[in-house]
Amino acid sequence: MVRLQIIRHADPDYDTDRENGGSLTMNGKAEASALAEYLRSEEITHAYTSPMGRAKLTAKLALLEIPKFSTRYWNDVEISESVHNSSIKTTDKKTGNNFDCNVGVEDWCRELSTWRQISHLDGFQMNHPGKKPPAIWDFPAHIIRNQLQESTRGEFNVGSRPKGWKISCPDHAFYDDLYATFCHNADEFLSRHGIMRKDVKRDANYYLSAEVALNPERRRQNIAIFCHGGMGLTLLSHLLSIPLPLVHVSMWLPPSSVTTILFDEYDTSIKGEPKLNSPITVTPRAIQIGGTNHLAAVGLSISNSKYEDGDRPAGIKHNWH
Repeated sequence: MVRLQIIRHADPDYDTDRENGGSLTMNGKAEASALAEYLRSEEITHAYTSPMGRAKLTAKLALLEIPKFSTRYWNDVEISESVHNSSIKTTDKKTGNNFDCNVGVEDWCRELSTWRQISHLDGFQMNHPGKKPPAIWDFPAHIIRNQLQESTRGEFNVGSRPKGWKISCPDHAFYDDLYATFCHNADEFLSRHGIMRKDVKRDANYYLSAEVALNPERRRQNIAIFCHGGMGLTLLSHLLSIPLPLVHVSMWLPPSSVTTILFDEYDTSIKGEPKLNSPITVTPRAIQIGGTNHLAAVGLSISNSKYEDGDRPAGIKHNWH
């Protein structure tokens, strides 16, 4: 079955190379190197990264041990150590390397940096001059849970219909069009791997294309995407069909974490009929969210971020420990 690995960048250094999306702290580089040990045994078949620097550097370090995607290799030949050291920073045009040739850069995977909170921030700019409002995925959970309690409990008055988050959660609803574009881009990406939608407006399911359904090797694709916290949560909302605000306030993807989506197969074909139209339905199923076993395996813990108030990792705004 097809698997999708959603990998958040390691502990970020937003100040270094800021114009290109930042870099990693020393702790972040250690986290990404720990990922390399983990991914070496995962049989990754395809790898992609956000164009932002902190995600690209995470990908480079995390894929070092997989020759097909490694900066240490050019085709089937290991590059000399002197060339390898320079290739981490820039592309060596004389030899090239497998990372630059085989790892795709996906613009839709960049962080959703313009998605900011609006409604409850009266006086924010006055009290925090020059500072951007908090990201939409850091919205206070207690507000969202109250806004959506009717929908989440499944209790409605006779004759009424649930309002849905696009009505109940005005801050998130403000980004409805951007969310629709994001979901379209995600589906277009999946379609390149044979995971298709038939009718987006009427059918919420995914299906294997005929080409993939008849190809055992392609049905075992293991796709890695190196991306970001907010983007990763937003992708989970889309794939799992969970309201976007609830995912944002109920889940967290630690730096360098691995989230695994299994496209669970259900064969709906009539026995004996050829599978020319690919009747195999695939349901995105989360079998791991925010996994950090790779850190524990080498004696590391989740790093505290210098960008958070108090001793907390990146993306945790309130309580920790």
